[in-house]
Amino acid sequence: MTRVQVQHLFLFPIKSLGPISVDQVDVESAGFKGDRRFMLVDDQGKFITQRTRPDLTRFQIRIHDLGFDVFDRITAKSKVLASSPELLDFLEVELWEDALQVREVGEGWSEWFSELLAESVRLVMQVEEAPRLISEKYQTQGSNQSSFADSLPILLASEASYLEVEKVLGQRFDRLRFRANIIVSGSHAFEEDSWAEFAIESVRFSGAKPCARCQLVNVEPSSGEVDRGGVLKALASFRQKENKVYFGQQIVPISLGKIQVGDALIILSHKDALF
Repeated sequence: MTRVQVQHLFLFPIKSLGPISVDQVDVESAGFKGDRRFMLVDDQGKFITQRTRPDLTRFQIRIHDLGFDVFDRITAKSKVLASSPELLDFLEVELWEDALQVREVGEGWSEWFSELLAESVRLVMQVEEAPRLISEKYQTQGSNQSSFADSLPILLASEASYLEVEKVLGQRFDRLRFRANIIVSGSHAFEEDSWAEFAIESVRFSGAKPCARCQLVNVEPSSGEVDRGGVLKALASFRQKENKVYFGQQIVPISLGKIQVGDALIILSHKDALF
């Protein structure tokens, strides 16, 4: 039997900006440590993503001793974002249907992004005293909350599933279009749809629900260019149900700990797959 294992791990420190590939990561209640704890919002407090600003791909993020180095490919300007930065007042923001209490990041971050994007924006941070609670039906003994992810805290997909979409599309595409936190190898295409509970080393996860996809997967991460026909259309040709297109599984930690690339994934129980 083929061994299913972790092939890649990714962090997205600021929602909808560049990723960081890591070899290991701490799994916390709200997802991966350092993943989607920061977010850009407009003057009305509504979240900003590549759906409306595909040019956000211009910002690359790298690990720094103090936290993260944010680099703008267009202007070559960079700025270090501390893991625990100076925080300003609380404000309420909108993330899909959720109204969240967050704090604006100080140290000139809102001004820095506003100047580069030519739009008034604020950089905000999620704080422990104002968690974003998830629906009770997805809560586990290890987690009742999420980060600034679109819904649940962690997204998993398999390399075999990517290959199946590429077969339909007829060409390769960047795996980061789907912004998964965990990519596994050794499984069959879309096998992850049926994993109700699984473990990676000592950390257990609930395979909570499939992830509905949108036009964001048509954004090329390296350039911000939008391919309006390609990836989503190919996926929709065989993964559409009730007007939604699905790829990957949203998962919730049952227990917490550390995982790393190369760790084996052990399936503990199964569920009915959507397709």
